[in-house]
Amino acid sequence: MNINSGEDFLALLNRLLEGLHQAGMTNFGSHLSIVYVASGAQHVDTVQNQYVGPHPSPLQRRGSMAAEKDANPPFDADTPLSALFRESHHEELRQIIESWRPYLSGDDPNMDALALNSFQFDFGQTRPVCIYMDLARLINHDALATPISVLAAYLFQHSNLSRSENALYVQLKRYKKLCE
Repeated sequence: MNINSGEDFLALLNRLLEGLHQAGMTNFGSHLSIVYVASGAQHVDTVQNQYVGPHPSPLQRRGSMAAEKDANPPFDADTPLSALFRESHHEELRQIIESWRPYLSGDDPNMDALALNSFQFDFGQTRPVCIYMDLARLINHDALATPISVLAAYLFQHSNLSRSENALYVQLKRYKKLCE
């Protein structure tokens, strides 16, 4: 095929885009708009959101967490909370975890705060809203290295903040918006 002809090029481009669509290729949250006209080409592309990592974007999840429940989480039972946060914010995270220590059941005070992987709170002494607010401030400071849904899954498995992973996710999003 001779791509010097505008019509042949458009036909080739249309076949390529149709092939990508049929193959189920995704744009991983990026919006790409391409406009080509016969008399001349105009290329327009925009990236409104960018999702990097193995997890589906919120657009692909369509508001449910079912896709992530089936996926292997990027953590296990021994993963510390600090693994989900950027190293540049570890000192801020350390201070927050230290402020939680009086309210943690079975806490080993000799263990480094950034190495903790279990957060069983005594809700007779503190309220979940305080924990959510601390986490929301960190999220708003761009400290979280993973999506909020991964943090919610982690906290569901490693804490007693909620009996529902979806409720944890909703609360984190709610308090994040309140702290903006």
